[in-house]
Amino acid sequence: MDILNATEILHDYEVVFLASLVGVDKEEKVKVIEHLEKHMAPGALLMLRSAKGLRAFLYIDVDPCDLRGFEVLETYHPSLSEGFVNSVMVARKLSD
Repeated sequence: MDILNATEILHDYEVVFLASLVGVDKEEKVKVIEHLEKHMAPGALLMLRSAKGLRAFLYIDVDPCDLRGFEVLETYHPSLSEGFVNSVMVARKLSD
């Protein structure tokens, strides 16, 4: 299923996970985030993977300002010694 075709169903979920490989570039990833903002229920959580620094060569970086319509609750950037590449962001959908 193409996420951009999902509309009403998104309103039924309390948490939506957005994988780090969604979108081939920043514009496409932001387009998906905007779609989620339009169709998710107020108060629902968006958990997404991002990248910081040189890791952005592998995965698309998502900046908190890309999450219009969401309140960023937490951002975690692991060190490479922890064995993880992707950062994690948790955001809450604001009221419509």
